[in-house]
Amino acid sequence: MNIRRGLAVGAAAAALAGGFAASPAQAAGGTAPACIIRSVSGTIEGFSVYLENTCKNTMRVQVIVNLAPDSRCYTLAPGDWDVYTYEGITGTYDRTAVC
Repeated sequence: MNIRRGLAVGAAAAALAGGFAASPAQAAGGTAPACIIRSVSGTIEGFSVYLENTCKNTMRVQVIVNLAPDSRCYTLAPGDWDVYTYEGITGTYDRTAVC
C-alpha cells in the first residue's frame, strides 16, 4: 500500500471511529446546578441515583455514566424527584448534567 492510500485509509478509519465514539455524554450540557440534589447509592447490580429538583425552575437533567450508556433526560418540575438505576458491571457514576 502506498503512503497516500495508507493515509486515506487511516483518515477514513479515524472518522468512522469518531462516529462510533460519539455518545449522549458528549451531547450533555454542563454539570447540573447545586439545586439538583443527587444521591448515589451502590447496589448489588450497579448503582442508583436519586435526583430531586429544589431549583425555582423546571430542569432537564441526565446521569452521565462512565463505560456505559447515559440515562435518559429527566424533566423535573420544582419539588419533583426521580430515581435512575444502572444495572451492569462496567458502568460507574460520573456526574449529573443538564440536557
